[in-house]
Amino acid sequence: MKLLIFILFLCLSFSLISQNTNEYRVSVYNCYVAPNYSKLPPIKPGYVGEISIGQNLNGENSWHKYYNYPTFYISVFGGYPGNKEYGYFFSLSPQFLFTKPINDKLNCGIKTGLSIAYHTNTYDVTDNSSNMLIGSHLTAIANIEVGLNYEFIKNNFIGFGLGALHFSNGHCKLPNIGMNLPAVNLYYKYRLDEILILEENEKDIVLNSDWNYFAFIGIGMHEYGSSTKPANGPKYRVYDLGFGISKQTNLIHKFSLGFNLLNYGSFKKFIIDQELNIGDPFLKSSAFTVFGAHEFMFGKFGLYTELGIDIYKPFYRYFVTIYGDKFGAKDILKSINSNKLGLRYRIIDTEKFKSVVGINLKVNLAQADFIEIFYSFEF
Repeated sequence: MKLLIFILFLCLSFSLISQNTNEYRVSVYNCYVAPNYSKLPPIKPGYVGEISIGQNLNGENSWHKYYNYPTFYISVFGGYPGNKEYGYFFSLSPQFLFTKPINDKLNCGIKTGLSIAYHTNTYDVTDNSSNMLIGSHLTAIANIEVGLNYEFIKNNFIGFGLGALHFSNGHCKLPNIGMNLPAVNLYYKYRLDEILILEENEKDIVLNSDWNYFAFIGIGMHEYGSSTKPANGPKYRVYDLGFGISKQTNLIHKFSLGFNLLNYGSFKKFIIDQELNIGDPFLKSSAFTVFGAHEFMFGKFGLYTELGIDIYKPFYRYFVTIYGDKFGAKDILKSINSNKLGLRYRIIDTEKFKSVVGINLKVNLAQADFIEIFYSFEF
């Protein structure tokens, strides 16, 4: 599934880069591992390097101007989080830089991206048991940076940014607490040419103003357990059905309302194997969620975010208390909230019918639950 994310982003890279302006950027980050678990190696300063090649999106597609003509990069990351237990990581990541000029020389901006990272050192029960953050060599990497840059010579920029990098394997292999790296960075950017903005006639662009119906089916995968235990267990499937309504309000915003029906193979197996007297295994291993969602549109691609409220989620309370943990306020919130972050691509896109494929990361509150691939159609 992580390979599918990588392929989707490579397709995004080649389809979005315009032919107008080349940019080159080199960044150096200073970072620290956020102490989000009590039994971690000592916190030491870490370092990350980034080399990026980019293109200014100049209006060749109508949606470019809605994002104020951002820059699209392909970035290579390499880093050392600060301790030998974590080793090194490497990533090839698409990035968007959204810029707002302050004056002729000074600009502010937000840069963000999502891709796959490779880690040299992961959790090992005998050789690396203190690395509870990263349980697999492949993880997702997400980053965000808010910064300023100054053009000190024509087409030459120096910049400063504040942000963070996040790594997680989506609960596909435990432990998976996830690594967060708050960071500051300095960078140099060179722009090859001046930006030439193209004006496109939008009179022929027609959006369907009505709400559309949609239905989707997804198959997910995760490892049974909490973020830290039990490690090295089998993988289980999660089945996901959803229905709802959606509406695209302009070229870059789309909204949805609907509900999900989930069934966890791991929960069902545990109920049967442990002979839990809690009712029908299929029903007790299922969940029902209502949700609202938003999608940022980039032509045929979309970045999807979903906020859900769990109406029915019976096994979660048993799941939390199985290992002797208390069902506290945080667990209560996890039992009623679930969210998704995803990428999607519209294979067929007409006014009356849309066919969509994609990948989602499902989380309970902010804790990864599973990764799924899905197919959706709208009518």
